[in-house]
Amino acid sequence: MKVSIEKIRKELEHALQKRGLAEEMISVLANDYLEGELQGKQSHGLLAFPAFLELIPDMKGKNAKIIMETHAYAVMDADTLPGAYVGRILADMLVNKAEKEGVAVGCIKNMKSWLRPAIIAQHISDKGMIGLVINNGGVPMLAPPGGYDPVIGTNPIGIGIPSENAPILIDMATSKRAWGEVRKAKADGSKLPEKTFYTKTGEYTVDPDDAYSVEAMGDYKGFALGLFIEIMTGSFLGRGFEKREKPDTRDYQIKTRGAMIMVWNPSLTTSLDVMKHKNQEFTDYIKTTHRLIGTDEILMPGERAMKAREKNLKNGYLEIDDKLWETIMR
Repeated sequence: MKVSIEKIRKELEHALQKRGLAEEMISVLANDYLEGELQGKQSHGLLAFPAFLELIPDMKGKNAKIIMETHAYAVMDADTLPGAYVGRILADMLVNKAEKEGVAVGCIKNMKSWLRPAIIAQHISDKGMIGLVINNGGVPMLAPPGGYDPVIGTNPIGIGIPSENAPILIDMATSKRAWGEVRKAKADGSKLPEKTFYTKTGEYTVDPDDAYSVEAMGDYKGFALGLFIEIMTGSFLGRGFEKREKPDTRDYQIKTRGAMIMVWNPSLTTSLDVMKHKNQEFTDYIKTTHRLIGTDEILMPGERAMKAREKNLKNGYLEIDDKLWETIMR
């Protein structure tokens, strides 16, 4: 069904308010889920919203606080509040630190998931700095090279880099496909991509009901990167490593997560305008290089999502599954 973008926004905010989410978080969270949908990332858009609604009762009366701070470093205990909210608070603090120190690093303990780390990375790039954001991706779903048991989370990475026309936005999981693809395939009755997900006996499957684990992107290189993120958002923060005790577990919202945010200030090595101009020149060059047969346009990271967003905003509405909309409206 077609629903206007403004109506979707209002209903998301109403659903959050009705369940008692703190007022200062409502517009932030509603906007993040709407943005996922606008950018064509349905698995990280409205489809994920009902699961978040179930978490709200556990957030009441909680308060995030900074538990350690230096000139260029900070550690936050999120007290189970949503990452999308506390992540922005910490990012703003780090931007202020980086204005003086050139670089700043922050860690978050005990947060509930944000939709995508790139949301925070873009927030940082909008302030004229480079942001790199990582987080634990939930219960283990990523299989090691040569194996098929899930041993680490899908552990995503978000990077935001200022440029003249639009920021360069990198938004990716360290798995070949995000686990949200399983949720999406179940919801719309579609198949999973081939040679990506494993069954409990180690065969490839395209049936979302049989998905047990997922391959790493780029084989051992992607797994190595995912393992690094697992450590930096796990044992580095004093967290233990999760184990998939029940093979059929599909709820990767059950645990709090760790995250890390890094901010670099280009103004201490060049000027922001110079960096943005050079980045735009390089982007323009890349897009004019030779294309493979069948490729209409070379796209930069984040460009496909921004094109989808622009198209949807121009249309003024989104196509929403009837059952999903009913769930949101309850």
